[in-house]
Amino acid sequence: MAQLTDLEIQALRDQLGAAFTGATKEQIAQRIKTISGTPDAQTMFMANGLFSNYGLDSAVVNASLSPKGIDRAIPAIGTVETDPIFAFVTGIDQSSGDEPDGVCDDAPSGVLEVCHQTAAWGRFTRSSKEMEVNTLMQVMNGRLSTDIQLLGNVLGDGHQFLPGQMQEGGSWITSIVRTQLVTAGQLLQHLLSRKLWNGDPANNSAGGGYKEFPGLEILVNAGKVDINTGNACSALDPDIKDWDYALADTTSKDIVQYFTYVTRWVKHVAGRTGLDPVTWAWVMRPELFAELVEIWPCHYMTSRCSNMSGDNVVVINDMNNINMQTEMRNGNYLLIDGIRWPVLLDDGITEEDSTTSGDLDAGQFASDAYLLPFNIMDGRPVLYWEYMDYSRAMTDISFLQGRQFWQTDAGRFMWAMQQNNYCFKFQAKVEPRIILRTPQLAGRIKHIAYEPLQHMRSPFQDSPYRQKGGEEAFSTAPSFFVDW
Repeated sequence: MAQLTDLEIQALRDQLGAAFTGATKEQIAQRIKTISGTPDAQTMFMANGLFSNYGLDSAVVNASLSPKGIDRAIPAIGTVETDPIFAFVTGIDQSSGDEPDGVCDDAPSGVLEVCHQTAAWGRFTRSSKEMEVNTLMQVMNGRLSTDIQLLGNVLGDGHQFLPGQMQEGGSWITSIVRTQLVTAGQLLQHLLSRKLWNGDPANNSAGGGYKEFPGLEILVNAGKVDINTGNACSALDPDIKDWDYALADTTSKDIVQYFTYVTRWVKHVAGRTGLDPVTWAWVMRPELFAELVEIWPCHYMTSRCSNMSGDNVVVINDMNNINMQTEMRNGNYLLIDGIRWPVLLDDGITEEDSTTSGDLDAGQFASDAYLLPFNIMDGRPVLYWEYMDYSRAMTDISFLQGRQFWQTDAGRFMWAMQQNNYCFKFQAKVEPRIILRTPQLAGRIKHIAYEPLQHMRSPFQDSPYRQKGGEEAFSTAPSFFVDW
């Protein structure tokens, strides 16, 4: 296929040059793979465009929810290591020998036990729709409102793995190319905010085009084994407790006691292994936190306050109860053993309902609460992302002069463009994984049920609590009388 002239790629270069920071003309004009030649990208101000309505107000208000989670609170590190090995000292045991009888007899000796762990990559890709270069700047006529501005942010807090150019202000909505970027970015955001928790390599595609890293549901679970021998390494197991689908406010057991003993357990391990100080946070769904705050003061202030017959003898001051609820809700923490333990909210944590679990009735839900270590000792991160650093490959392919692939965001993303004459599309690839170096300092309470009056709206496409609406195009084609 012949190289495009400068005039032919000018409009494309102007828009893509702004969208892809630092992209060269060769990067923009590359052609890798023949595409259909039938553009299907949504247009803005042409006939049938999203904003081709006459009299349209310039302010466009966002009503699309974005997921909120801990993904941006976790640092990300670039690497090219495919199979890292992490070693842990799990114990020192006496191996052989008896206590000495004589003063010069040999004493018993000991051995060091070590366990090895590893991590696996995920591989996720998203692409744009197909665009035609000469439609990027077209406007039906000069009477349309083209100075529209988006109020709000469809990406919300964003995600650790969102290309930087996808997180710009609301002006992107006037550009076909940037709209495609933001659309692909939100798809990645929604996907990865859940895979952080439920990622499972068992879901990998046979051909390797799609891979999932082990998410926190796997990492914060019992049954750790050595990667070389398969031997159990119980010293690395986090503290796992099962609430067994009981409602959080049940009187048959005490939810505060469960949370309390998880925190005591991890603090005990951290102190005895010399890893203090540790930065921890409880992480849970916002629906679960809302229910816990409601019941926490009564459980916390009456724990074990009963007489010989088992009757509770504590009288709770109503304002103390309300004040404690308000402070925990506004401060995002749970009071445990007199310490304010931070609570981070995450929409991506798996939630069950009566359609997915026979242990729940209609209107009931269940999810897990995680106690995660973020830093130890001198601030060393022990929960972090790693990503395949594509910038390391640029030297090896420099002779291509950017005509095949290019990377952005310090190597997080690899981009490729497909082109058929004047039609083009682009695709991004990212390969992340989540690392938990100290699983023995983590905890989890599984299957906590709750029955709220109303479930919150969801940003995820497959959720019954997602709300959307409207159209994907508007029929505003001119109906002129013409002489041709």
